[in-house]
Amino acid sequence: MKEKDFVFKIKKKHLWVILAVIVIIAVVFAAKPHLKNNKISIIDSSDIIVLNDQRCKECNVSGTITQLKNSFPDLVVGKIDYMDEEGKKIYDESDLNVLPAVLFKDKVKDESNYAQVERYLEQKGDFLSLRIGASFDPEGEVCDNEIDDNGDGDIDCDDTKCKDDWKCIMPKKEKPEVELFVMSHCPFGTQIEKGILPVARLLGDKIDFKVRFCSYAMHGKKELDEQTLQHCIQKEYNNKYLDYLACFLKDENTDDCLKEVKLSGKLDSCIEQTDNEFKITEKFNDKSTWSGGRFPLFDVDKELNEKYGVRGSPNLVINGVTASVRRDPASLLSAICTGFKDKPAECNEKLSSDKPSPGFGFSTTSSTSSGSCG
Repeated sequence: MKEKDFVFKIKKKHLWVILAVIVIIAVVFAAKPHLKNNKISIIDSSDIIVLNDQRCKECNVSGTITQLKNSFPDLVVGKIDYMDEEGKKIYDESDLNVLPAVLFKDKVKDESNYAQVERYLEQKGDFLSLRIGASFDPEGEVCDNEIDDNGDGDIDCDDTKCKDDWKCIMPKKEKPEVELFVMSHCPFGTQIEKGILPVARLLGDKIDFKVRFCSYAMHGKKELDEQTLQHCIQKEYNNKYLDYLACFLKDENTDDCLKEVKLSGKLDSCIEQTDNEFKITEKFNDKSTWSGGRFPLFDVDKELNEKYGVRGSPNLVINGVTASVRRDPASLLSAICTGFKDKPAECNEKLSSDKPSPGFGFSTTSSTSSGSCG
């Protein structure tokens, strides 16, 4: 067989393969610049942009997104992360200082629910930014993610930017001490109690958990009575306290909860002794002793209030250091687990990141703000 015959036969045999490859290559090269130039970005395709940062453990915006979709069903809500190219571009061009950010295009002005958000909006670049009480600085050092976020060569607590962060100054313990200061009827105190309940149950006796009370009451005699009762339940029946608290947080029905959890016996004598020791009723009847002349005193945990500088409800203290944390179970678990020398397996559990609503009842809220009583 001659060489030219051999070459011809090979080409003919595989001609259809060669043609197919040529067509594919031609299509790809022809389409590539078109696709690149006509890429639909989230910025272009969305009417509302939620700009967040995945490094921020406390920046859960799922509830906010749900609320936005309910309020503006005809508008498209898009999510962008700060670490993406689009995210940093929006952050810089909109002159933002903190995240998360909810950014509306002008189209929102034509929506029927616009009046509900109008007074909470401010112009930021090309967008209208919704004030949501955000506080995360994406250009700063995140103090517990093992990454050099600001590029200065120092990581987490070794960075001078983190020297005052509560996670960096908090000592680690084999059994973390968790003290939650609240007023029993403060809506924001009950909010964090609902968030911490599943955490306390999950970690059990691996932490030393106590609900303590602010040294003054803002919600009348019923609050003094309830706090005295809860103090005594923890003292005399601590293994039943979480069950009682869960019941009380439903609808503040103290009597029904005492029956449901089957508490009696030592409580009456403890309540009487506590009242006498700290002069709770006596000080309630003497308004000259009231804080600022407005609120009766509750001195059961007075020394600890002074030690930690508690000025209102709620106030979370872990291993003797005041913690700043969201009030959902997932965030509270993460915060408390930073207090362990060696984290137990329970710290890897996935708890809800939905934020409990303030007040009684076990609903949730999309609000990112955190109120307090005091």
